[in-house]
Amino acid sequence: MEARSWMQGPPKAILLATDLSARCDRALDRAALLASEWQAQVIIVHALGDATGVLDGTEPVPSWRRPPDPQHLAETRIRSELREICPGANVMIEQGDARDVILRVAEAHGCGLILTGVARNEPLGRLVLGSTVNRLVRASQIPILVVRKRGRRPYRHVVVAVDFSDSSRHALEATARLFPRQPLTVFSAYDAPMSGLTTDAASYREQMKTAVTREAEDFVRSCDLSGWSGPKPELLIEYGEPDRLLYDYANVKETDLVAFGSHGRSALFNALIGSVAQSLVSTLPCDALVVREPRAKAD
Repeated sequence: MEARSWMQGPPKAILLATDLSARCDRALDRAALLASEWQAQVIIVHALGDATGVLDGTEPVPSWRRPPDPQHLAETRIRSELREICPGANVMIEQGDARDVILRVAEAHGCGLILTGVARNEPLGRLVLGSTVNRLVRASQIPILVVRKRGRRPYRHVVVAVDFSDSSRHALEATARLFPRQPLTVFSAYDAPMSGLTTDAASYREQMKTAVTREAEDFVRSCDLSGWSGPKPELLIEYGEPDRLLYDYANVKETDLVAFGSHGRSALFNALIGSVAQSLVSTLPCDALVVREPRAKAD
């Protein structure tokens, strides 16, 4: 398969998908920061649903009773809000299903990253945007950056969660190319099956950690991190449930970004295109980057 553009380095075009909710302001701030850092073009997309209205009969109506043009309203609102933050952005308002519109525009403009927000605190926004994000994760071959924190500075603490699968290998390599100067922490969780049957469970878990650490070191060495100029990745190997550990670590260490693949060999990664992915994206106290392995079949 031909290498995607983001595997060659920071992309030259990025797409911001917005539903015009307040939470998407954070994604706009992050898009502006990345555009400045990467010297990239920003494409801002808003998808209009099926055109419906109460005044759609055949009887003529006065002009003052006609509903305003939703496309014009959306574009006006976006341009008024991005004028100072991202003045050079290309705004596109299209009719259709949000996921389909986003993916079509991203592919057409060669975007190497799709950004969006999570409007968890707004019931309507959560229903619409949450569904769209989940469907994007299932279908997009372009990395999805779900922005949760206010973008005030470039990312400084980036964690890549791996399970040593091809999917997590691709996620680590893609993250290193998207953020070639940022320090990376490579995180992996492990289990200690049958530890309850041993006479020294703590010692058994320590032996498992040693073995997993060795596997992690071999895994990182086998990854293609050419073009990445950051310091040697720090390994973080912990015993327990990976999703819970990721949340706790990101919260305690004030992590800026957690990246992961959408498929893999562990229970966490196998479920990432379902409820676990939705949970991580909406509950992580930081931004989340979901990278789909190129050979993974879209849902």
